[in-house]
Amino acid sequence: MVDLSFLSINRRERAIFDGLLVLLDTVSKTVDSFDASVSAFARGDIASAEELVKKVLDGETEADSIHRDLGIKIAEGAFFGGVREDMLNLLEKIDEIADSAKDAARFLSSDSRLVVEARTTLGSLDMKAFLAALKSSVVALNELVRALNQGRKGALLKVQAVEEFEEEADSHKDLLLKTLFASETPMNPVTVIQLRDFIFVSDDIADNAEDASDVILVLIAKGYG
Repeated sequence: MVDLSFLSINRRERAIFDGLLVLLDTVSKTVDSFDASVSAFARGDIASAEELVKKVLDGETEADSIHRDLGIKIAEGAFFGGVREDMLNLLEKIDEIADSAKDAARFLSSDSRLVVEARTTLGSLDMKAFLAALKSSVVALNELVRALNQGRKGALLKVQAVEEFEEEADSHKDLLLKTLFASETPMNPVTVIQLRDFIFVSDDIADNAEDASDVILVLIAKGYG
C-alpha cells in the first residue's frame, strides 16, 4: 500500500490507488516476459520463447480483468470528483502497455520464418538496449505512482524519468531502423518490413508509459498532489 497522505483522497479512493499498483505490477511482469521472449527467440530457444509468449498473453488477460474491475468501481462510485475521467484514462494507458507487449510478442510467434531470418537483429546490442529502455520506462512509471507519497516535487521528478526513458527508447528505435534498412546482409524484404513493424509495435510500450505519466501530471495539476 502506498502512503497517499499528501493527496486529497478518501478511503475508497485509496483502495483504487492500491488496485492501480496491482495493475502496474501485472503489467510490469508482462513486459518482463515479453523482453525474455525476444531473448529466447534470438537464441533459437523456441520452446522457451513460446512459453514466455504464453505468459505475456496471460498477463495481458489478467491486466484487462484488473483494469475492468477498477474502471467499474470508479464509474459507479461517487468519488474522484473532477478527475474521474482522468483516472479512467490513466487505467486505460497502463492497460495499453500490456496490450502492446502482447501484440509485439504475437508478432514474433506468428511466423517462424521471421524468427529464423531475424535472429541476428533480435539478439543485437541495439535491440537489447531498445528493450531495456522499454522496460525502464515501465519501471519508472511504477516508481512514479509509488513516489506520490513524496509530495508534488518527488512525483514530478519521476514524471521526467518516464519521459527520458521514452526518449531513450525512441533513439534506440531509430538506430535499429537505420541499421535494418542499411544492412548489407541479404534479408527477405518481407522480413525487413515485419521487423520494422515489430519495432514500432514494441515501441508503443514506452509511448503508453509516457502517456500514463502525462495523465498523472494532469492529476497533480488538478490538486491531487
